[in-house]
Amino acid sequence: MKLVPSLLMVALLAGCATTPQPATTPTTSPKETLPAETPAPGNHSLAFLKTDGTKREFLLHAPPDYASGKRYPLVIALHGSGGTPEEMAKMTKLSELADAKGFVVVYPRSFQDADTIAQFLDHVTPKWGIDPKRIHATGFSAGAATTYVIAEKLTERFGSVAPVSGSGAGDKVLPAPISLLTFQGGRDRLAQSFASTNSSWDKAAGCKDEKVTTLTMGGGPTHRYASTCNGGTEHIVYSVTQMGHEWPAEASALMWDFFVAHPLR
Repeated sequence: MKLVPSLLMVALLAGCATTPQPATTPTTSPKETLPAETPAPGNHSLAFLKTDGTKREFLLHAPPDYASGKRYPLVIALHGSGGTPEEMAKMTKLSELADAKGFVVVYPRSFQDADTIAQFLDHVTPKWGIDPKRIHATGFSAGAATTYVIAEKLTERFGSVAPVSGSGAGDKVLPAPISLLTFQGGRDRLAQSFASTNSSWDKAAGCKDEKVTTLTMGGGPTHRYASTCNGGTEHIVYSVTQMGHEWPAEASALMWDFFVAHPLR
C-alpha cells in the first residue's frame, strides 16, 4: 500500500520532464506576382492585383500610334452577364474605332462593382498614360447596369458614360454633374424598366428643356431625347423602336463623339 504514492510521484516527475514541443509558426501564402506590363500598340491580355490580393483580368487595346510620354483618352467597356471581354470587343468594334480616333479601350472581365473599377483606374492610369480628364465608360446589359453604378459612385473620375440596353435600379444620387448617353430598344426584354430609369436620372441630374428629334436606326424609327442638366451636362436617350436586347451598329461612333464633347469637368 505504501508503494502507491511513490509510483504516483515518479509518474508526475516523468510528465514534468517531457520536452516541450516548439510552437508552430503560422504560414502565409506569398502574394501573387504578375508579369510586368509593357505598354505598346495592339491587344494585351493583362491582370492587376487589388489591395486584398485578388487578381482581376482585362483585355486592353492601344491604338497604332500609341507611345509612352503621351496622354490618351480611356474607354472602359463592360460586357453583359455570361459575356467575355473578347465578345464585347467583337460586338462593339471599339478597338477598330480606337485605332481610328486614338484612344485606349479596356474590356474588363466581370468587373461589377465600383471599388474594383476604382482600383483598376489607379493601376491603369499611370501605367498606360491615361488622361484623367478623359476617362469614360460604357456597358451592355448587366454591364450597362454597372455603368449606372459607376456614374453614381465614381462621378469624380469619369467624364461621361454610355450604357446600352440596360437599366439602373432605384433612385439615383449624383455627387457631381456627369453626362449620360444611352441606347434603349422598344423590343428589349428590359423595355418596361427604361422609363423609370430615365425619369430617375432626369430628377437626380436636374435635367430640363427636353428636345425630341426623329431619325432612323436599327431598321426603324428612332426617337432622340436630349436634355440639358446640372453643370452643363447632358442626358441623351436614343429610343430605337425596332431594336431588341442588342448593341446598335451606330452606338460606338455616336458615343465616342459624345465622350469627346463631355470630358471630366
